[in-house]
Amino acid sequence: MRGDERRGRPRILPGVIAVLCALGWGAVAEAQTGRSEVASVDFEGNEFFSDAELQRLVQTRAPSCPPILAVTCALGIDWGRSSTAFSSLVLAEDARRLQFYYQAHGFQEAAVVPDTALTADSAVSVTFRIDEGSVYHVGSISFVGDPVPPELGVAVDLPVGAGDPLQSLLIQAAADTLALRLRDAGYAYADVFINLDLAAASDTASVAYRVELGPISTIGPIRVSGNRLLEDEVILARLPFREGNRFSEREILEGQRSLHELGLVTRALVERDTPPADTDPVIPIRVQIEEGDLHVVGAEGGFDNSECVNVEGRWASRNFGGGGRTLRLQTRLSNILAGTLQSTPLCPQAGTGDFGRLNWLVRADFNQPSFFTRRMTFAAGLYSERLSRKNVFVRETFGLDFAISRSIAGGSLANLRFRPQLNRLRAAEVTLCATFLACTPEDMDVLSSYTWLSPVGLSFSRDRTDDIVNPTRGYRLLVDVEHASGFTASDYAYLRTFADASVYRRTGSDAVLALRVRAGRIGAVGFAGGLSGEGGFADIVPSQKRFYGGGANSVRGFAQNTLGPRTLSIGVEDLLVRRGPGGTPVCSPEAVRDLSCDGAALAGSERYQLRPIGGLATLEASAELRFRLYGDALGGAAFVDVGQVWPNELSLDDLEVSPGIGLRYNTAFGPIRLDIAYSFREQEPLQVVTSQIRPFAPARDDPGDRIDIGAPGGPLELIDWVVSEDLALLRPPVLFGDASGFSWRRFQLQFSIGQAF
Repeated sequence: MRGDERRGRPRILPGVIAVLCALGWGAVAEAQTGRSEVASVDFEGNEFFSDAELQRLVQTRAPSCPPILAVTCALGIDWGRSSTAFSSLVLAEDARRLQFYYQAHGFQEAAVVPDTALTADSAVSVTFRIDEGSVYHVGSISFVGDPVPPELGVAVDLPVGAGDPLQSLLIQAAADTLALRLRDAGYAYADVFINLDLAAASDTASVAYRVELGPISTIGPIRVSGNRLLEDEVILARLPFREGNRFSEREILEGQRSLHELGLVTRALVERDTPPADTDPVIPIRVQIEEGDLHVVGAEGGFDNSECVNVEGRWASRNFGGGGRTLRLQTRLSNILAGTLQSTPLCPQAGTGDFGRLNWLVRADFNQPSFFTRRMTFAAGLYSERLSRKNVFVRETFGLDFAISRSIAGGSLANLRFRPQLNRLRAAEVTLCATFLACTPEDMDVLSSYTWLSPVGLSFSRDRTDDIVNPTRGYRLLVDVEHASGFTASDYAYLRTFADASVYRRTGSDAVLALRVRAGRIGAVGFAGGLSGEGGFADIVPSQKRFYGGGANSVRGFAQNTLGPRTLSIGVEDLLVRRGPGGTPVCSPEAVRDLSCDGAALAGSERYQLRPIGGLATLEASAELRFRLYGDALGGAAFVDVGQVWPNELSLDDLEVSPGIGLRYNTAFGPIRLDIAYSFREQEPLQVVTSQIRPFAPARDDPGDRIDIGAPGGPLELIDWVVSEDLALLRPPVLFGDASGFSWRRFQLQFSIGQAF
């Protein structure tokens, strides 16, 4: 056991005084008031630490009100207001805690005395009166006892040095760090003790670390127990050490984590298999595991305002063919009831027509752990999928996945993948015309027919958060690079880079500040298909690989995919039909034919359909304050999202800002989230895509195919023009969106499950 040897003046008396005062004053208050509430908590005399820092240390709390309910609390409505019952025992413990906190940061003579007073309504006002005293500093640091191996380099990176405040926590942390490094270097029984000398007539202290190395140790026999299905060889292969290796405490812990990565293992314990007092340099190791069910079946469902109802079912064999291999089967259905619920407030962002039909995914995945080395994993998958992006495309895919992953110390993972897939696009004609100028039937057929997309990707991810579902501290990082070309057997050629970083920090006991930045860029090279060459085909990037913004996990003031490049589509008949009996059409047939038709007169109508086309560059940033509203179940959030998607190059001139607030109902599978955000985006000119027309040809056209321009409800009025198979990209853009100034239409409601990031 590690000891603490201290010499110098005793520091017990201030603590005793604080405890007696707290108990005495608290007893008087409780005798007079019974079970009174705490009215206020104040701190006096504190200069080194702020009131907010000290308040986080004590359990005696003043009444508080969540920010979202500040108005109701100010009006005297107590719903949601939290209060604390006064307790003299808690008050005394708070005083001790504050004093120990000061002493741990070098204020060895600090004293804390709590004071209480009754208010007019029989509540208790608490004041912590603090005498900080002077701060002690580290005068010198030395190492005594056994010599520390120089290759460990401990002396140069200790968390405390000469001249620093005498912080006992950092001094102890340095001893723990040194002891752990010694045990990692093979000294299994190494220990480090602290000798602290407080000079009687000085405000400095000498710190001496007494080192006891013990013998160099090696790994002895390794005994495995508890396994029913996994072979001993599979378990031993997951350990980073073998019998006869030099002992390392870090590798013992790493082996325990490695065993948990086997899906069948529900609990693993790797430890020394020696009596407590034994100091034998050969250390046997005991490995105990508990296995779960061989086969696992699961199902889950969800709901959000872009996919409506979705359900998923899974089956897994977690020792497929032995060796800890895993076989997983998965099926997923989404867009359930989208056509029915799209016109309701439940899922207004769902698609209609082809975009609102049932989406599905069927896949099988095989996983081989310990692929060549313990840290590497091989995975292969086979899948078929139908996926739609509202008003962008419907994609049908048949593909394979091959990936090699390698775990890296510190919660990091590197992944190399190859994903050949055969794709076909549907309902994407407007997107292809507006994005690539592929407006002829021949070019659209080429781009929407089956094509090969075979990218090779490399990614690095790191997760150092405390909770995968609802993190309160730590960070996450993802960097991904993907390349496709003829060399990878792909019809498309591009280089896609993307990065996503999130940071989480506690701000008080009940709030978390979450920050996120994500950015991406695509460099387009070309397309191998045979196209007419009239469009900008060198910049062709498949629609599913382009960047889109807006939605519940993006800039929340915008509906799904509507941030960034967009176009408008409209039926050509709407441009040619008379506006009321005797009225004139918006455009003449000749104006549509030569692309000079100006559809601005219909800008405020519902005849235009907004069509996101994606971009080649994106940047988003979010700041979100998450706080508790009522117990652990109900929480709130205030956030600001900033971002944009650009058609080509990144530019910071037109970033969109979207503030908002939200509610969180916490569940075991993540928070159910409701957000409302505001968009400041003003009107912008958008390109219009419609159908092209051609003159009526009696020799090949049916007379009934002629375009009717008669007013709705009026008599038939056919003209000698018919709709062709080509699309037309009209030259005059249409000013679309809300004018500047406040508008209720700028509010966007987002509903989803899980945090935004």
